[in-house]
Amino acid sequence: MTGWSDERIPITVAPAPGEALDSWLERYAQRLRINTLDFVDYLGLPRSSARTMVRRLADDERDVLQRRTGIKAEQLTAMTLEPYDGSLVRIDPVTRRLRCPPTWRHYGNTSRYCPACLKEQQARWQVRWRLGWAFACTRHHLLLLDLCPQCQNAPPVATRGRHRVVPRPETCRSWIIQRGQDVRCDFPLAHAPAVRLPADGSVLEAQHVVDTSVLADHHGAASLQRGGELAFLGRRALRAIHAQLELAPPVVGRVLEECGGTTPRVAATREVHDPHNIAVGTALAVIATDLDHPSCDELFAWLHRGNGQPIGIPRDHPTSDLGNWRPAGPRVISRILKASDGQLTLKARLRYRTATPDAASPALTEEQVSQRAAKLPGMLWASWMLRLLPAKAAHQPRIGGMRRACVNLMLIPAGPIGHREATRLMDNSHFRSQQEALLSFVDEDHIASTLTHFAHVVDLHSVPINYARRRALFADESVALCLDERRHWEICRSFGSRQFTPVHRERARWQVRRLLLGAEPHRGNHPPPWAHRFTYRLHPDLRAFLTDQAAAILAAHRIKEPVWWEPPDDWLNGIALPVAPLDITTECLAALLTTGPPASDVAKELGLTMHQLRLLLESRGVSAPKPPEPRGPGHLTPRKGDLAPDRLRHLYVERRMQQKDIAALAGCSPAIVRYSLREAAIPLRPRRAAGELARSVDPAWLATEYHVKRRTAADIGRELNTSGNSITNLLDAWEIPRHPISGHAPPPRIHTNPFDGLPVKLSPAMRRISIRQNSLTALRSAVQVPGYPTRRAAALTLGIPRTTFNAHLRLVEDSAGFAVFNHRKRPVTLTPRGQPLIREAKRLIALLDESRAARQEG
Repeated sequence: MTGWSDERIPITVAPAPGEALDSWLERYAQRLRINTLDFVDYLGLPRSSARTMVRRLADDERDVLQRRTGIKAEQLTAMTLEPYDGSLVRIDPVTRRLRCPPTWRHYGNTSRYCPACLKEQQARWQVRWRLGWAFACTRHHLLLLDLCPQCQNAPPVATRGRHRVVPRPETCRSWIIQRGQDVRCDFPLAHAPAVRLPADGSVLEAQHVVDTSVLADHHGAASLQRGGELAFLGRRALRAIHAQLELAPPVVGRVLEECGGTTPRVAATREVHDPHNIAVGTALAVIATDLDHPSCDELFAWLHRGNGQPIGIPRDHPTSDLGNWRPAGPRVISRILKASDGQLTLKARLRYRTATPDAASPALTEEQVSQRAAKLPGMLWASWMLRLLPAKAAHQPRIGGMRRACVNLMLIPAGPIGHREATRLMDNSHFRSQQEALLSFVDEDHIASTLTHFAHVVDLHSVPINYARRRALFADESVALCLDERRHWEICRSFGSRQFTPVHRERARWQVRRLLLGAEPHRGNHPPPWAHRFTYRLHPDLRAFLTDQAAAILAAHRIKEPVWWEPPDDWLNGIALPVAPLDITTECLAALLTTGPPASDVAKELGLTMHQLRLLLESRGVSAPKPPEPRGPGHLTPRKGDLAPDRLRHLYVERRMQQKDIAALAGCSPAIVRYSLREAAIPLRPRRAAGELARSVDPAWLATEYHVKRRTAADIGRELNTSGNSITNLLDAWEIPRHPISGHAPPPRIHTNPFDGLPVKLSPAMRRISIRQNSLTALRSAVQVPGYPTRRAAALTLGIPRTTFNAHLRLVEDSAGFAVFNHRKRPVTLTPRGQPLIREAKRLIALLDESRAARQEG
């Protein structure tokens, strides 16, 4: 109450706790012995009515009531429906009319009532009785009433009409026709008969649940969600009672018995308005969502099939009517999906995540799925694949294809795309065979739950590598990766290996591409036959070199990312997965690999399969190279004459002679001179920097020495401490005419190009091939290869020895500088870069044959 003023009414009537505004105005008017309408006019609100003000007070109405009665504005607002607007009721902001509420269709125009409360509180009507969620009185254990038992009308709270009499809030003020006249009902509502509810029954428990979870914080997200699911399940329960009550579980009969033993009314206007309907529906909804209740699952299953169909009839698809259940909220949807898990395909189980506690409808967009794909390599990380595989198995086929199938399936959970779109997004292939291999080896339940968890973990964390960008840059095998071949040769020689041949260089490039992609470059189910042994025996120095080369390639593309990455172990904390292969420490693994044992022995020692061992080594980044074999107790070869240490140091260091000149002087090969320098601990001179020779030699001096003095290129090279070929290159670069050596005709540097006479411009690759000896014969063999199952079949059909035929193909590919044929395919196919080359070769051969035929005829 506020202080007294001149405008304040001297007689005070305090509102009761929770009383509605129109009820308070009615009691105030009764205290003053006047009609409610006259009282409102007396307050200074001639155009206002209690029926409208109980919904929402206008600013001027609130000010007048506060000034005239002394009630604070906050208390006046609490006596209206305004605090519940938007959550439990909906009020038009202009007209203050009540619209359809969000849940139960009880608008709030009329008020329910408890007869015992009206008797006890002297007819004080509660504002919460106007809410659809009020159906029981928890104080007196009575089911609320909404109609007068005599006239069957909703009793108005405030007196209205043309006869202005003193209010009687304890009686029904509805107008009825009696003996041809309009009279008031005047039934004493405090004596109206009401259904008494058991204290430990489901209806009172439902009202307690509604009071604490829906009404207490009705604007909160949790309360709105709880109200939505209870209202939806309650309405579905009411429809199911009329559709198939005979199939209902026993708990439905017990709830109906609590509410008087009658079936809820089915008239459209009374379907969900009256307290009896709402009490039955809400009580059943609370039981169906209480997982601790013994009848929860049985009742929920009945509600799920409560659409008029018998329970025993299966539907086409468990998620076909999922859209009808969306108003119930995500928790109900999750229960429906988990209950349907046994009837879904693997892709549907992944999409709806039914094998996990977080089952829900797909919520991700295609853009979000693309972001997940950018975080995933083309093959599942080795440490995660170990978590998915069974602990022990005799045979594990297509492990590479299984890893590709896993990342394809990881794009399906919670997303809108299917497996075909996922396969294209990951740039993988052979999805059907990969998935069949995965399902034949790993339990489907394990796949559905584990891959869903993996996808969720990837969405939660950031991955330092953009695999989508790397696939766009490095997936094309026709684009060669440049390696430092000199450094590669030096590293291999440092630990006594000969892995620097062209074949080994190609394998090194394959490993670099594998590091960049995080997956094997070949997109099939199996890697190349040599891949497992190559990675298992990879020397640590060579592994570091390949990692540095991959880092250099990334730096050239201005990509600041780690070359290789595996997710940390703590990402999978809290997920029940097998961890037996992962508890092996890196120190224990390194100790087993020190002696370079065979992979089968290591797998047997650790109790793993071969594929599990390979995945473990890949996840730890270790290998088992063979240690160098000891040379034995022998001694160094004694060097004499020009190869003696002192004499060799004089020739090589002081006179700065070249190794080949020392070899000619000593009568041995340059290799022996190089070994002798190494044995004598004489450091080799560094190579001359590029362009240094051209900068240190005067072209005029070279022309005088070569032309005037008639010196040979080799003689000039010995003077300049270089080779004769370097001098020859300078002569050609400076266009100094060459002179023949007397009595000797040097062989031509290159062979005649067979296509010189044709009016066609050759491509760079064809130009390199055509200057080689036997190039035309080799090209004639190469154009015949496509279409044959193997090279051997082509050689047998063409009548060419197999070794000769293979030499022809090597000549073409070595001269071109790239792979022309894909020999892994059956039949043999052309690579993308080889297709235009072979087309050009066919055209040139045809033109050459036509020109020769024309010359013979002429």
